[in-house]
Amino acid sequence: MFVTIILTLLAFCTLAEVFIHRALLRTLSHRRRVVYYTATAICTLPYLTIFTLGRIVDLHSPTVATISSIGIVLLLINITWKTLVTLGIIIGGLTRKRWVVILSISLAAATTLTIFYGTLWERYQLRTTHVEITFENLPEGADGLRVVQFGDLHIGLTPRKHLILERLATEVERLQPDLVIDCGDMINSRHSEVDSLSVEILSRITAPLGVYTVMGNHDLGIYVRDTLSLPREENRRLLRERQSEMGWHNITDSTAVIPVGVDTLYLTAIGYPKGLKRGSHGVNANEDYTHLFEGLPEEAFNMVIAHSPAMWNDILN
Repeated sequence: MFVTIILTLLAFCTLAEVFIHRALLRTLSHRRRVVYYTATAICTLPYLTIFTLGRIVDLHSPTVATISSIGIVLLLINITWKTLVTLGIIIGGLTRKRWVVILSISLAAATTLTIFYGTLWERYQLRTTHVEITFENLPEGADGLRVVQFGDLHIGLTPRKHLILERLATEVERLQPDLVIDCGDMINSRHSEVDSLSVEILSRITAPLGVYTVMGNHDLGIYVRDTLSLPREENRRLLRERQSEMGWHNITDSTAVIPVGVDTLYLTAIGYPKGLKRGSHGVNANEDYTHLFEGLPEEAFNMVIAHSPAMWNDILN
């Protein structure tokens, strides 16, 4: 899907390029045309290069993530600018009317500022949503239980990852939860994204009843090459090891028994299903999870955590 979107945008950009060249660039001097095409290359090549090489070799590091983020911003600016200029030429009757140029520049500037806001500011902001849930069969000892749930950290995808991790840890500390749940996709590709400083920061996330996590699709290592130097199973094992260092409990495809006073809570974590590993989170998984609930007491109050919402119908069934 992502590849299709990128290829579609590039195809559109190429068509716009041909239109702009025929309608506008032929009237410019050679020097101005050189400046135009140089700017186009600067806006297009960084992300296109990383996008292409990423399909051939494993490219993963904070530096590459930063270049990729900047590259996609430049690519979007290029596409937006060409779209607006093309519309401006059509509206202006294939002339360079001043009001069309001003409109194009204004819209491009507003779009660019929006993109930079989302990339450099908004992605580092946290929003906490408070939800109160009631259950008729909730054990008395769990009445008033405070649970903090988060997910999709994608640590390797964020250039300034330690900043957002610090903010997350500080916010969880402020909320003073009884139980913390991470619903997966801690990493983007490799266990090494969780470096020693990340372990130190995330170790601050604690709760009296524990911190529990389940693996998402990115935690499974299916988006990196399965090599002898780092088999996918080894990648998963090392991620679990680092989570253990943080004091977190990875209970994927198992159930944790959590004492709450004289009562007991059960927490079942269901791993990302095979049927969705290359599909969408919104597609029904059609999996049977009955075996994961075998042996639980009939009267048990059982909480279930999973990474993909597409799993819930199967879980309820």
